Amino acid sequence: MTNYSQLNISQRETICILLNKGKNFTEIGNSIDKDRTTVSKEIRRNRYIKSNFYEPFDIKGINKAVEDCNKLKKFPYVCNTCPNKNYCNKHHLYYDYRVAQKNYEDKLISSRTGIDIDPNTIEDIEQQIVPLIKDKKQSVNQVYINHSDILYFSKTTFYKYVDIGIFSLTNADLPKKIKYKKRKKNGTNKNKRELSLLKGRKYEDFIVYTSNHPKMNIVEMDTVIGKRENSKCLLTLYIRKTHFMLIFLLNKKDSASVNAKINFLKETLGIKLYSKIFRIFLTDNGTEFFSVLNFERDLDTGKKVSNIFYCHPYSSYEKHGVEVNHEYIRRVLPKGTSFDNLTDEMVKSLQDNINAIPRESLNKETPYNLTKKLYPELIEKLNCTYIKPDDVSLSKDDILLLKNK
Repeated sequence: MTNYSQLNISQRETICILLNKGKNFTEIGNSIDKDRTTVSKEIRRNRYIKSNFYEPFDIKGINKAVEDCNKLKKFPYVCNTCPNKNYCNKHHLYYDYRVAQKNYEDKLISSRTGIDIDPNTIEDIEQQIVPLIKDKKQSVNQVYINHSDILYFSKTTFYKYVDIGIFSLTNADLPKKIKYKKRKKNGTNKNKRELSLLKGRKYEDFIVYTSNHPKMNIVEMDTVIGKRENSKCLLTLYIRKTHFMLIFLLNKKDSASVNAKINFLKETLGIKLYSKIFRIFLTDNGTEFFSVLNFERDLDTGKKVSNIFYCHPYSSYEKHGVEVNHEYIRRVLPKGTSFDNLTDEMVKSLQDNINAIPRESLNKETPYNLTKKLYPELIEKLNCTYIKPDDVSLSKDDILLLKNK
């Protein structure tokens, strides 16, 4: 299973939904690509007491509740699914993903202070690391993975050194972190077509389906837009297992353009490989993704080869992987950038560079290398290109120069 440093809110929500459905820790762990012990620790760490006498995370109150009830000493360690909770006079412990996320965020602490770096290391960083970040727009995470021999201190310390001017870098040279916030619902009614296609394809259905089929591949799908007056946009397909992202240029943000790319994948990969890799789609409620049959069926035989599910409206965190991966795109094409001059070659170059960036969540492996190991046919048939570590660039000039070649 893939190791992540922390659980995100989407994973915590999945834990909460499946816990309330009576799933065991192994089933829950499989659904979020985590070990069962991680799920167990998450629930015990973030369970809270519902009481008029104690604060939610008062350790004294929680210990007292566990002492009074033997059921809280074993699976599932909380009262969420206890059939007697409405009649029990003891203190109750619960797990709720929103409370757990808030508790996690409240525990985050600020970074350490102090300077401990010698002049020779500063010179090495200036000559070898600074150009990669400043000129080639590589991320701090990326250079840390490829140059751990020079960057022996933590990334938190590196950011601190940038803040106080140790290197010839500023915060403007560093890729910004993107945060995704839930938006308020606008209260508009869904049309009949949307209500019909969402039947059995809602996010709750996705959670249950993936829990029952933990080995099936999941692909998060989205679009990235340029200026509002532009017709062109990008279609992104993010393979959760390997973090590999396909990017296609669309002439228009509509179902016909999306369908054309999906049909291209079916024809290029063959229906067998398509159904293996794109077994489960998770996307938003954009009308460009409403051609359900085109995603789910082999149109030649009518056989169902895939499943598509839709996130809640304005809940981008539910497809967290593709949303975070868009950060790489925005380094080259910031919001408000015109897409009119983009070409397929430029988008392909952007895709290949992004997939060549190593990820700590993949044990410092790159999405390209991992995907080539697991799905070599995909790499070959889509002509995905390997890029050497120090040749990887998210510089706008490097990508956009292709239009002049």
